[in-house]
Amino acid sequence: MRLKLILPYKTILDKEVKKITAPGSNGEFQILPKHIDGTWTLTSGILTVLADKKLYYAINEGVVVKQEDIVYLSTFQAISGDSLKELTQTVKENLQILDEREKKAREILIRLEADTIKKFMEIDL
Repeated sequence: MRLKLILPYKTILDKEVKKITAPGSNGEFQILPKHIDGTWTLTSGILTVLADKKLYYAINEGVVVKQEDIVYLSTFQAISGDSLKELTQTVKENLQILDEREKKAREILIRLEADTIKKFMEIDL
């Protein structure tokens, strides 16, 4: 079967695969080549793909649609790794980057709120 792993802005994987293990909203599930067609929702977690070797992706929610011998997996974010150890390290690094950006955004919002309050206090009613 063919897996097409799609992000909102590009396709990151289009490959023949033997098995897909995904984090579903009702628990982890597998899709094999002769699996019945269907649609499933995904939660954040680890997607494991067995092709010529095992591929790992940390995904952030999504939807899977199997139609005949093509599986379309659409997710908001996917981070790849050659092993679970490498994937764990990559995810940690990405989360640290996001955390730093979030801290900076919060600082900017606090300054904007403080400036707005000052401006309201300066208005003479």
